[in-house]
Amino acid sequence: MKCHHPDAFCSALLNAQPMGFYAPAQIVRDARQHGVEIRPIDVNRSRWECTLENARGRYKAVRLGPRMVRDLSNSDAGARCDQFYASVEEIQRRANIRRGALDRIGEADGFGSLDLSRRASLWGGKGLGNAALPLFAAAGEREGKLRAEAIEPQVRLTPMAEGAEVVEDYSASSRSLRAYPLAFLGRT
Repeated sequence: MKCHHPDAFCSALLNAQPMGFYAPAQIVRDARQHGVEIRPIDVNRSRWECTLENARGRYKAVRLGPRMVRDLSNSDAGARCDQFYASVEEIQRRANIRRGALDRIGEADGFGSLDLSRRASLWGGKGLGNAALPLFAAAGEREGKLRAEAIEPQVRLTPMAEGAEVVEDYSASSRSLRAYPLAFLGRT
């Protein structure tokens, strides 16, 4: 299986975690070395499990699933629907996800399709409560669109250094698609 279908092999092993003998980072690194494209966790594109997606190469791409995010349950990951989410607040309202779960997805850098960095997604979630305020939810349902609970001023956040991103990746989901952690040792 590993020789002829490394994409399916990788996805299956990641979905079988925790197994105790191979860490997710090792599985991902091995698949990449064998020509498999690994795609990050994303609130709009990922299913709970790691899945296979069409790719240009010889093998299908492996889309990492939110199951890899530490301390995130399947019910916290939210329901996928036909329409993409446009904001963190919309995810909270439409999928009924608690803020703590949104924070964990943000820590895993799972809001890429919203063009939000790890810091920006965490910042955006800090203004939300654990549930949408009833007045805004009712008005949104009546008008058939999402009404923002608050209008926050734009804040320019300093981007994280690549090394810090890798550390946060490992902290949130035991793997990084950016660089190997030891690649930063010895750099000046």
